[in-house]
Amino acid sequence: MRKITPIILSGGMGMRLWPLSSKNLPKQFLKIPFDSKLNLFQKTIKGFKKKKTFNEPLVICSDSHKFLAVESLSNIRSKNSGIIVEEIQRNTATSVLLGVLYSLKNLDSDYSLITPSDHHIPNRNYEDLIPGNLNINDGHYIYGIKPLSPSSDFGYIEVNDYSKRKSKVTKFHEKPSERIAKTYIKNNFFWNSGIFLINNKIIVNDYKRFQPRILKYCEKIIRNLKRDLEFFRAQKKLLAPLPDLSFDSAILEKNNNLEMVKLNIEWKDLGTWNALKDTIKKSTIKLNQNSKIFNNSKNTLVLSEKKNTVINGVSNLTVVSTEDSLLVSANESSNKIKDILSKKNFKNFLNSGSIVFKPWGSYQVILEDKEYLIKKILVKTSHRLSLQKHKHRSEHWVVVSGKARITKGKKTKIIVKDESTFIPKGEVHCIENCGDVILEIIEIQMGKLLSEDDIIRLDDPYKR
Repeated sequence: MRKITPIILSGGMGMRLWPLSSKNLPKQFLKIPFDSKLNLFQKTIKGFKKKKTFNEPLVICSDSHKFLAVESLSNIRSKNSGIIVEEIQRNTATSVLLGVLYSLKNLDSDYSLITPSDHHIPNRNYEDLIPGNLNINDGHYIYGIKPLSPSSDFGYIEVNDYSKRKSKVTKFHEKPSERIAKTYIKNNFFWNSGIFLINNKIIVNDYKRFQPRILKYCEKIIRNLKRDLEFFRAQKKLLAPLPDLSFDSAILEKNNNLEMVKLNIEWKDLGTWNALKDTIKKSTIKLNQNSKIFNNSKNTLVLSEKKNTVINGVSNLTVVSTEDSLLVSANESSNKIKDILSKKNFKNFLNSGSIVFKPWGSYQVILEDKEYLIKKILVKTSHRLSLQKHKHRSEHWVVVSGKARITKGKKTKIIVKDESTFIPKGEVHCIENCGDVILEIIEIQMGKLLSEDDIIRLDDPYKR
């Protein structure tokens, strides 16, 4: 049997874990539980240990956090079979098919194991999921979890014989109310884990039968993938006509050749604050090592990065305080955050989270007012920002640590810790890390228009 291709889906924003999870730093790139050395995405990658069984992982991610994916892979020194960046997202029916078509074209793979990148699985070894008689299977597998409680946060799977490890799927059930979920548990239904093992050639035929439009456009996207640094870009103009459909509803629920395999491991999808609370088993989490938190409450989860936080004499709450956002929610309503953030007036809340990742490193907005903005900029070794200028602002840079080569007009100079330089409005400039440690700079912007749109790039190593 040829190697199986792991297809890692990493496009979600984890809206129900706002404000900890945001557009700039979605939950798959958080270190959960909070004493973890690796983020959830890295743990997923690490689960594909057996190189005799698996190809290197193929990652499908969104444009907004492609550099987080690259940085995460680099930090664990992981190779990959490719990173496909979706310029706009069209849900998992598109993402899965893009991965399968890429795998068939470039990896000569018969099967793909599809997995989200934001699940909590303490003992992760994906080889244990592969049935021993895979060569003779003509269909697909979905992995089911025996429910721990009547949860309304998951879809459910009904099978024809719940006592067997592997059984034919008879029906899918959408996320129910808690009352209906209780009847599902009595009838031995299973939670849908969102992990699938699929036959690549058969799934293409399934799309041809059930979703020919998605197949047509995805084939065109794969033929026209554009190389961009470490990525392959799935172009917006080809993604735009596609429907917003999940893989389950587009294909699996229409498929009568599907079996469920029991996933007998500790598993949580961490989709809500209540699920996260059950995982971390702590009532107080410091998001900043210098924080002090007093929590004198019952059944109340408190996460804070403020210097001083006091929660006193309340019950059954979730309280999350980050640099620029605050959530206070009754526990029973905490899974409704996504509904709030989906409203037009609150969509910008998803942009919260002051750390923004770039190909050269990252920046964090420390303070912002009408005519000035202060950033902390971190530049990786052997990297630089683009050669650029601004029409509407001037900048003052102070080196906190490291060694910077500064371009100002036609001149260059080296500045080190405690040294600074000033960039007048309109002057061509560039920062380069020419040292052997991360370069840290405090940047003060002054002007009436302080926006990332006020960047005129003259030379960019990242081809933006």
